[in-house]
Amino acid sequence: MIQGHPKGIYLDRLTKIMEEFALAVDYGAVLVDIHGKETSNLFNFSPFCQTIRANPQLKHLCQKCDAYGGLEASKTGKPHIYQCHAGLTDISLPLIYDRQLHGFALFGQVQVADIKENQIDRIHPSITNWKDYAELRHARNKVRVVNKKQITAAASLFETIAEHYGKEEDHPRDRIKFNLSTPKEKTGKTKNKEANSDHGEINKAIKYINKNLSRNITLDEVANHVYLSHYYFSRLFKKELGISFVNYLNKQRIEQAKELLLQTNLSVQKIAYRIGYTQPSYFCKLFKKETGTTPASFRRKS
Repeated sequence: MIQGHPKGIYLDRLTKIMEEFALAVDYGAVLVDIHGKETSNLFNFSPFCQTIRANPQLKHLCQKCDAYGGLEASKTGKPHIYQCHAGLTDISLPLIYDRQLHGFALFGQVQVADIKENQIDRIHPSITNWKDYAELRHARNKVRVVNKKQITAAASLFETIAEHYGKEEDHPRDRIKFNLSTPKEKTGKTKNKEANSDHGEINKAIKYINKNLSRNITLDEVANHVYLSHYYFSRLFKKELGISFVNYLNKQRIEQAKELLLQTNLSVQKIAYRIGYTQPSYFCKLFKKETGTTPASFRRKS
């Protein structure tokens, strides 16, 4: 179980642990209250589960499963592995403070390939036939598939993390930890500056993007480069930088275009091709949207 810290339940700290754990193991994760209602963001949720929860009736079943699964875990204080109403496998741990049950930590949303359906507790009598929904049939193909060893290892790892969470840390020696933060990139003298993030994966992505502006790079390509799922990478990128992947890519390309317009005699068409745009007209449209003027006017005025 997750015992509350002696000084209380540090929700910010616990939420960060959940987010980073979801990132590390590539599972969906969430904190819920005793009724199964979310008390944190939905971390690394798959398109399938996002679509499920967009339906009010199905979301209600998700919350029921989260509550029932958590209550089963609270009986033993150990991780409880179960199947939700949509047939995916989840793991729950109770959140205890001052001998009171405050909610549950849940993660999973995976399909276990080498376990028969009757070998995992089906936590709720209702079964959602997701095959009846076109959107869910398509999204189901993107659900992560794991084996029994992986799901039990994830449960064991999170239990270990949970045990550490509740410990007092008044002595400096108890705060010793590995510092795996990535040094921030030095900013160049040009206008095309690299943004910075506290997440090493995002810094690595930024560096990759800025090195490959001339190619037709995609969100999926960059997400693969930093070993994140595309949907989690997309949300994390916007959260860290305050801008979407596509908008960041366009802004960086426009900054590079400004430099080429000022420092070279290349035509607008050649500049468009050089910074990764296959249609000069689209490049001109974006350039005007970003700067308020056309590439040709920008060159003349400067």
